[in-house]
Amino acid sequence: MLRLPTLAVFAALTSALLGPASYAEEKSIVVASTTSTQDSGLFSHILPLFKTKTGIDVKVLAQGTGQALDTARRGDADVVFVHAEAAEKKFVADGFGVKRYPVMYNDFILIGPKSDPAGINGGKDIVAALSHQGEGHAVYLAR
Repeated sequence: MLRLPTLAVFAALTSALLGPASYAEEKSIVVASTTSTQDSGLFSHILPLFKTKTGIDVKVLAQGTGQALDTARRGDADVVFVHAEAAEKKFVADGFGVKRYPVMYNDFILIGPKSDPAGINGGKDIVAALSHQGEGHAVYLAR
């Protein structure tokens, strides 16, 4: 069963690509995306499904957000998958994109013992919590 973010990504790709007939006729597209999205395994999961449903091959260019947007500005990508909302909105407002679809977001969750040795329970600022821990208030493992 596909999860909601996977369905949203699939829907965004399908919607973005199947509008103009010229895209479907080409049978391949280029997606400029961030390396973090590529490394997440999302594309290896959804692109075979997309290919089966549409017959369209997808080549992913994994780059930094700025590079991915520049690639699309030059016309070297058909779809952009990045995570910089303000830059994405400007990209569309400047006429380089047709529509922006929010697909994913990051949640930073810090988990620790109930005794809360770092004294950060209930905080809303992950940077402050990690800084507090980094100052030697608690031992923690980063992965």
